[in-house]
Amino acid sequence: MTKGRLLRWITSGAFVCAQLVLFALFVAEDFGGADLGSNEGLKYAIVCLSFAFSTLGFVEGKRSKAKLVDATLLTLGLALTAVSDWFLLVTGTHYEIGVTIFILAQLCHAARIDRGRVWRIVAMFLRVVLPALGIVVALSLGEGDALILLVIVYFVQLVLNFGENLVKCFDKNKAERQVAILLSVGFLLFIGCDICVGLSNLFDGMANSLIWLFYAPSQALIALSCWRSYEKSPD
Repeated sequence: MTKGRLLRWITSGAFVCAQLVLFALFVAEDFGGADLGSNEGLKYAIVCLSFAFSTLGFVEGKRSKAKLVDATLLTLGLALTAVSDWFLLVTGTHYEIGVTIFILAQLCHAARIDRGRVWRIVAMFLRVVLPALGIVVALSLGEGDALILLVIVYFVQLVLNFGENLVKCFDKNKAERQVAILLSVGFLLFIGCDICVGLSNLFDGMANSLIWLFYAPSQALIALSCWRSYEKSPD
Protein backbone atom coordinates (compact mmCIF):
# COMPACT_ATOMS: atom_id res chain seq x y z
CA MET A 1 0.00 0.00 0.00
CA THR A 2 1.40 3.39 -0.99
CA LYS A 3 1.82 6.20 1.50
CA GLY A 4 -0.90 8.23 -0.23
CA ARG A 5 -3.38 5.36 -0.16
CA LEU A 6 -2.63 4.69 3.52
CA LEU A 7 -3.26 8.36 4.29
CA ARG A 8 -6.61 8.18 2.48
CA TRP A 9 -7.62 5.15 4.52
CA ILE A 10 -6.66 6.93 7.76
CA THR A 11 -8.50 10.14 6.91
CA SER A 12 -11.56 8.20 5.73
CA GLY A 13 -11.55 6.17 8.94
CA ALA A 14 -11.28 9.33 11.02
CA PHE A 15 -14.13 10.89 9.05
CA VAL A 16 -16.39 7.87 9.57
CA CYS A 17 -15.57 7.75 13.29
CA ALA A 18 -16.31 11.47 13.70
CA GLN A 19 -19.63 11.05 11.87
CA LEU A 20 -20.56 8.10 14.07
CA VAL A 21 -19.83 10.13 17.21
CA LEU A 22 -22.00 13.04 16.01
CA PHE A 23 -24.69 10.58 14.94
CA ALA A 24 -24.68 8.91 18.36
CA LEU A 25 -24.90 12.28 20.13
CA PHE A 26 -27.96 13.54 18.29
CA VAL A 27 -29.63 10.11 18.54
CA ALA A 28 -29.06 10.25 22.31
CA GLU A 29 -30.83 13.61 22.33
CA ASP A 30 -33.66 12.71 19.95
CA PHE A 31 -34.45 9.28 21.36
CA GLY A 32 -32.74 9.07 24.75
CA GLY A 33 -33.70 12.40 26.25
CA ALA A 34 -30.08 13.48 26.73
CA ASP A 35 -29.30 17.19 26.96
CA LEU A 36 -26.02 17.74 25.11
CA GLY A 37 -26.45 21.31 23.92
CA SER A 38 -27.60 22.43 20.51
CA ASN A 39 -29.33 19.56 18.69
CA GLU A 40 -29.40 21.54 15.45
CA GLY A 41 -25.70 22.30 15.90
CA LEU A 42 -24.82 18.60 16.13
CA LYS A 43 -26.80 17.81 13.01
CA TYR A 44 -25.40 20.75 11.07
CA ALA A 45 -21.88 19.66 12.07
CA ILE A 46 -22.52 16.39 10.20
CA VAL A 47 -23.30 18.32 7.02
CA CYS A 48 -20.31 20.64 7.38
CA LEU A 49 -17.96 17.73 8.13
CA SER A 50 -19.13 15.97 4.97
CA PHE A 51 -18.37 19.10 2.96
CA ALA A 52 -14.94 19.45 4.60
CA PHE A 53 -14.07 15.81 3.88
CA SER A 54 -15.04 16.19 0.21
CA THR A 55 -12.34 18.82 -0.24
CA LEU A 56 -9.73 16.04 0.01
CA GLY A 57 -10.25 15.57 -3.72
CA PHE A 58 -8.07 18.65 -4.23
CA VAL A 59 -5.23 18.20 -1.82
CA GLU A 60 -3.11 15.28 -3.00
CA GLY A 61 -0.94 15.38 -6.07
CA LYS A 62 -1.93 16.15 -9.63
CA ARG A 63 -5.36 15.40 -11.05
CA SER A 64 -6.46 14.83 -14.60
CA LYS A 65 -9.00 17.36 -15.84
CA ALA A 66 -11.85 14.87 -15.45
CA LYS A 67 -10.87 14.01 -11.87
CA LEU A 68 -10.53 17.66 -10.93
CA VAL A 69 -13.97 18.42 -12.38
CA ASP A 70 -15.45 15.50 -10.44
CA ALA A 71 -13.87 16.68 -7.17
CA THR A 72 -15.06 20.24 -7.83
CA LEU A 73 -18.65 19.15 -8.50
CA LEU A 74 -18.78 16.99 -5.39
CA THR A 75 -17.36 19.72 -3.16
CA LEU A 76 -19.66 22.34 -4.69
CA GLY A 77 -22.66 20.06 -4.26
CA LEU A 78 -21.92 19.50 -0.57
CA ALA A 79 -21.11 23.18 -0.04
CA LEU A 80 -24.52 24.08 -1.49
CA THR A 81 -26.10 21.45 0.76
CA ALA A 82 -24.49 23.12 3.78
CA VAL A 83 -25.81 26.52 2.70
CA SER A 84 -29.28 25.07 2.10
CA ASP A 85 -29.34 23.41 5.51
CA TRP A 86 -28.35 26.70 7.08
CA PHE A 87 -31.75 28.03 6.00
CA LEU A 88 -33.76 24.82 6.47
CA LEU A 89 -32.22 23.58 9.73
CA VAL A 90 -30.31 26.29 11.56
CA THR A 91 -32.36 29.44 10.94
CA GLY A 92 -35.65 27.78 9.94
CA THR A 93 -36.37 30.67 7.58
CA HIS A 94 -36.47 31.36 3.82
CA TYR A 95 -37.40 27.79 2.91
CA GLU A 96 -37.82 28.71 -0.75
CA ILE A 97 -34.19 29.84 -0.90
CA GLY A 98 -33.08 26.70 0.90
CA VAL A 99 -34.89 24.36 -1.49
CA THR A 100 -33.66 26.32 -4.53
CA ILE A 101 -30.08 25.86 -3.34
CA PHE A 102 -30.83 22.17 -2.77
CA ILE A 103 -31.88 21.91 -6.43
CA LEU A 104 -28.52 23.34 -7.47
CA ALA A 105 -26.77 20.82 -5.21
CA GLN A 106 -28.62 17.94 -6.87
CA LEU A 107 -27.67 19.26 -10.30
CA CYS A 108 -24.01 19.22 -9.21
CA HIS A 109 -24.37 15.57 -8.25
CA ALA A 110 -26.13 14.89 -11.55
CA ALA A 111 -23.25 16.44 -13.47
CA ARG A 112 -20.85 13.91 -11.91
CA ILE A 113 -22.59 10.97 -13.58
CA ASP A 114 -20.68 9.62 -16.58
CA ARG A 115 -23.13 9.06 -19.46
CA GLY A 116 -23.01 8.14 -23.11
CA ARG A 117 -24.22 10.71 -25.63
CA VAL A 118 -27.67 9.18 -26.09
CA TRP A 119 -28.37 8.71 -22.41
CA ARG A 120 -27.09 12.24 -21.70
CA ILE A 121 -29.82 13.61 -23.97
CA VAL A 122 -32.44 11.34 -22.39
CA ALA A 123 -31.35 12.35 -18.89
CA MET A 124 -31.56 16.06 -19.69
CA PHE A 125 -35.01 15.51 -21.24
CA LEU A 126 -36.27 13.70 -18.13
CA ARG A 127 -34.82 16.31 -15.78
CA VAL A 128 -36.79 19.04 -17.56
CA VAL A 129 -40.00 17.28 -18.57
CA LEU A 130 -40.77 15.34 -15.37
CA PRO A 131 -40.59 18.40 -13.06
CA ALA A 132 -42.68 20.34 -15.59
CA LEU A 133 -45.33 17.61 -15.56
CA GLY A 134 -45.26 17.54 -11.76
CA ILE A 135 -45.79 21.30 -11.63
CA VAL A 136 -48.70 21.09 -14.10
CA VAL A 137 -50.35 18.39 -11.96
CA ALA A 138 -49.82 20.42 -8.78
CA LEU A 139 -51.29 23.54 -10.36
CA SER A 140 -54.26 21.60 -11.69
CA LEU A 141 -54.93 20.43 -8.12
CA GLY A 142 -54.82 24.02 -6.90
CA GLU A 143 -51.37 23.72 -5.29
CA GLY A 144 -49.65 26.85 -6.53
CA ASP A 145 -47.46 27.54 -3.51
CA ALA A 146 -43.92 28.37 -4.64
CA LEU A 147 -42.35 26.09 -2.02
CA ILE A 148 -44.38 23.08 -3.20
CA LEU A 149 -43.41 23.69 -6.82
CA LEU A 150 -39.73 24.00 -5.88
CA VAL A 151 -39.93 20.77 -3.87
CA ILE A 152 -41.30 18.97 -6.94
CA VAL A 153 -38.34 20.11 -9.04
CA TYR A 154 -35.90 19.17 -6.28
CA PHE A 155 -37.37 15.74 -5.58
CA VAL A 156 -37.39 14.73 -9.25
CA GLN A 157 -33.69 15.61 -9.53
CA LEU A 158 -32.92 13.56 -6.39
CA VAL A 159 -34.84 10.50 -7.60
CA LEU A 160 -33.17 10.66 -11.01
CA ASN A 161 -29.75 10.92 -9.33
CA PHE A 162 -30.58 7.73 -7.45
CA GLY A 163 -31.81 5.98 -10.59
CA GLU A 164 -28.84 6.92 -12.75
CA ASN A 165 -26.32 5.94 -10.09
CA LEU A 166 -28.17 2.66 -9.59
CA VAL A 167 -27.59 1.86 -13.26
CA LYS A 168 -23.88 2.69 -12.82
CA CYS A 169 -23.66 -0.01 -10.12
CA PHE A 170 -23.29 -2.46 -13.01
CA ASP A 171 -20.41 -0.56 -14.64
CA LYS A 172 -17.55 -2.73 -15.91
CA ASN A 173 -14.99 -0.52 -14.18
CA LYS A 174 -14.58 -1.68 -10.56
CA ALA A 175 -13.76 1.75 -9.14
CA GLU A 176 -16.76 3.37 -10.85
CA ARG A 177 -18.98 0.52 -9.71
CA GLN A 178 -17.93 0.87 -6.07
CA VAL A 179 -18.53 4.62 -6.06
CA ALA A 180 -21.91 4.15 -7.78
CA ILE A 181 -22.96 1.77 -5.00
CA LEU A 182 -21.95 4.32 -2.35
CA LEU A 183 -23.87 7.06 -4.11
CA SER A 184 -26.93 4.90 -4.78
CA VAL A 185 -27.24 3.97 -1.11
CA GLY A 186 -26.61 7.62 -0.17
CA PHE A 187 -29.32 8.91 -2.50
CA LEU A 188 -31.74 6.18 -1.40
CA LEU A 189 -31.29 7.29 2.22
CA PHE A 190 -31.71 10.88 1.02
CA ILE A 191 -35.05 9.92 -0.54
CA GLY A 192 -36.08 8.20 2.69
CA CYS A 193 -35.25 11.42 4.55
CA ASP A 194 -37.41 13.52 2.24
CA ILE A 195 -40.31 11.07 2.46
CA CYS A 196 -40.14 11.45 6.24
CA VAL A 197 -40.11 15.24 5.84
CA GLY A 198 -43.25 15.03 3.72
CA LEU A 199 -44.98 12.69 6.16
CA SER A 200 -44.03 14.86 9.13
CA ASN A 201 -45.67 17.85 7.43
CA LEU A 202 -48.86 15.86 6.89
CA PHE A 203 -49.01 13.95 10.16
CA ASP A 204 -47.55 14.39 13.62
CA GLY A 205 -45.67 11.27 14.62
CA MET A 206 -42.57 9.15 14.26
CA ALA A 207 -41.66 10.36 10.76
CA ASN A 208 -40.21 13.62 12.07
CA SER A 209 -37.85 11.72 14.38
CA LEU A 210 -36.62 9.52 11.54
CA ILE A 211 -35.57 12.35 9.20
CA TRP A 212 -31.97 12.60 10.38
CA LEU A 213 -31.57 8.85 10.79
CA PHE A 214 -31.74 8.79 6.99
CA TYR A 215 -30.15 12.14 6.19
CA ALA A 216 -26.96 11.95 8.28
CA PRO A 217 -25.61 8.70 6.74
CA SER A 218 -26.67 9.85 3.27
CA GLN A 219 -24.35 12.84 3.47
CA ALA A 220 -21.46 10.74 4.78
CA LEU A 221 -21.80 8.25 1.92
CA ILE A 222 -22.00 10.97 -0.71
CA ALA A 223 -18.89 12.61 0.77
CA LEU A 224 -17.01 9.30 0.68
CA SER A 225 -17.43 9.23 -3.09
CA CYS A 226 -14.56 11.73 -3.18
CA TRP A 227 -12.45 8.58 -3.49
CA ARG A 228 -13.30 8.55 -7.19
CA SER A 229 -10.94 11.50 -7.54
CA TYR A 230 -8.07 9.19 -6.56
CA GLU A 231 -8.83 6.04 -8.52
CA LYS A 232 -6.92 5.22 -11.67
CA SER A 233 -9.70 4.77 -14.19
CA PRO A 234 -9.94 5.89 -17.80
CA ASP A 235 -10.92 9.53 -18.17
